[in-house]
Amino acid sequence: MFAVPFLLVFLQVPANPQRMEGSAVARNGNPVVYEPANANPHPQVQKAQAARFQARFNNLVKAIEEFSIAFNRNHGQVWPHEKAKALQKAMAELQEVDPQLSARK
Repeated sequence: MFAVPFLLVFLQVPANPQRMEGSAVARNGNPVVYEPANANPHPQVQKAQAARFQARFNNLVKAIEEFSIAFNRNHGQVWPHEKAKALQKAMAELQEVDPQLSARK
């Protein structure tokens, strides 16, 4: 008597194997496309995002310039640690605005 329910628990077959694999297919067989909620943000939001990107990109260019000047001043004999840290920070700030710029592993 105990063996029958016990076997039924362990021999369960999924009702829809596609759901178990994680594929996104609608009931009609068409693929489901997930779009972000803000796929087309308001024009003012786009302008603000563009301005933020531009400001951080300009900061990155300035940091690169300052690093190269400090590095070349000593003909590459001395590593400008402070300028390298500023360059790293500027790149991280730019990656916050556009994550696609981060290194892919």
